[in-house]
Amino acid sequence: MLKPALYIAATPIGNLQDVTLRVIETLQQVTMIAAEDTRHSQIFLQSINVTGKKMLSCHNYNEAERAELIAAEIEAGGSVALISDAGTPLISDPGFKVVKALAARGIDIIALPGPCAAITALCVSGLPTDKFFFYGFLPVKEKECMEVLGSFKDSQVSTIFYESPRRIAETLSRMAKIYPEREAALCRELTKTFEIIYRGSVAELLQTAQSDENLSRGELVLILGGAGHQSEPGLTPKAEAALSQMLAEGMSVKGASRVLSDLLGLKSKEVYARALELKNAR
Repeated sequence: MLKPALYIAATPIGNLQDVTLRVIETLQQVTMIAAEDTRHSQIFLQSINVTGKKMLSCHNYNEAERAELIAAEIEAGGSVALISDAGTPLISDPGFKVVKALAARGIDIIALPGPCAAITALCVSGLPTDKFFFYGFLPVKEKECMEVLGSFKDSQVSTIFYESPRRIAETLSRMAKIYPEREAALCRELTKTFEIIYRGSVAELLQTAQSDENLSRGELVLILGGAGHQSEPGLTPKAEAALSQMLAEGMSVKGASRVLSDLLGLKSKEVYARALELKNAR
């Protein structure tokens, strides 16, 4: 029997096989499950044979009120698991107000580690992992968003953002106005069948977002490299002349940079960045 406590249970971000044995056992034993969306969570719970549990909705709009009900359940000798729609609760998801309220009452809080989109994306990004900053979702309004992005201009660490498919091109466009050459990675549908990782400069990822239909759907994590990690154009005069000629003949920035990088064995992000500069200067 579980001891009375709040259990923060991480759930899969895509692949149901990523759930831990400890989370399964805990969800099977708790007396109540607090979920961000009870209907959505039922699908996952049924997949691990958790049925007939007392369920409680706990989302951004009722979290403070739900803290009282959760505390009452635990203080009466019960145990409660807190889960989000996917991943680790509290990380760009509800839960903070509940944890803060219960901790203030001396109730035990126990974390059950597991999937987290931010950490999963960082691990496959190819960007430094020794120091990083998690921001989450950027402001929607342009002025506020640009102010936030501007604050990372001199940052030396990898920064993790969550973004929606309908806003990703706009977000990358805003980033490109400040630091187009910064290295970045865009992760789509992590752990799922159609998982894909795009790597390159911010300018390159913007081009991809504007042309790749796959980025119009799915879950996205965007990681921005630190200021010390950016593409530095280093083309020889001969290579630059060839690039200029291709652009003058009507080739796209992406097409010309790809041809030149393949032909001369150059880094595609460096060639693309220079091609973009030449195109804009015409």
